[in-house]
Amino acid sequence: MFMKLHEIGDQVKEARAALGLTQAQVAKLAGLSRTTVNQLESGVLSDLGYSKLLNLLAILGLDLDAKPAKGVSKALDIAARTASTSYGLMLSSSQLKEILGTGIAPAEYQPHLMTLLEETPLPIVVKAIHEAATASQTSTRTIMRNVSKFASDLHIYRKVW
Repeated sequence: MFMKLHEIGDQVKEARAALGLTQAQVAKLAGLSRTTVNQLESGVLSDLGYSKLLNLLAILGLDLDAKPAKGVSKALDIAARTASTSYGLMLSSSQLKEILGTGIAPAEYQPHLMTLLEETPLPIVVKAIHEAATASQTSTRTIMRNVSKFASDLHIYRKVW
């Protein structure tokens, strides 16, 4: 059974709120306007392209049925490995969780953060943020503020942060 767009909008709103993100933040991460996200969540959007919808759902950790994706999340592990690909010094998932939670990045891991925020697929980064928040008992909103500060301090080209 397929969900209608307004039903997906309800699930998007719930997932966004659970992640502690604003409509504007989700819109920026998904490459949509805030108005589009608002219209989807309020059930007045009549159409949204397939690729745009899939990208939005992936950002929020939802599948096409707008239900939480199945399986154990290893987003922190994947994000840490991706951020370490070009470097001899490996960033572990526990170190990444600590950096995201505290907002303090040791100098030796700043290049890793640059790679994470600049090159890692956005759904992985957002899932890692949510996973770090859950594991560290830090609010997702706080971690998003930390990520935004890292992006500003490190002059990240990707402007979604």
